[in-house]
Amino acid sequence: MTDDILAITHLAQQYADGVMQRDAEIWGNTWAEQGAWHLSPDMDPVTGREALKAFWTNVMAGYPQVLHWVQPGLIEVDGDTATARFYVQENIKDAEGQGFRVAGVYNDELIKEAGNWRFAVRRFSVIYRGPVDMSGDWLGYPS
Repeated sequence: MTDDILAITHLAQQYADGVMQRDAEIWGNTWAEQGAWHLSPDMDPVTGREALKAFWTNVMAGYPQVLHWVQPGLIEVDGDTATARFYVQENIKDAEGQGFRVAGVYNDELIKEAGNWRFAVRRFSVIYRGPVDMSGDWLGYPS
């Protein structure tokens, strides 16, 4: 079980790495083939890895600067399924140059797919959304 918890923790870090690098393949490969992302109670979930990657790529185009951090999570494993809770923070500058911070929580359901842990369902809830000063130099992800 410890190996599973480490693998799921690594998966959450891969997700964050995909966001930080703006890499749809890294980010998309954290999802199960039929994964579902619930971003808001006001919208239907986005479902299916390819649809998720297309949606994410489109959304990220409106946010040219995103810093995404994930805290170590609380993980419960039951065979080839698991649940987890990860707290995240993002500092974002949108296409109009407006900076803001989002802090929230992901409540996740995971499955082992082809021997690898993947997000089957991610439910995001915003805890805070508001001002943050991002007036410093933006150097971007190192190449």
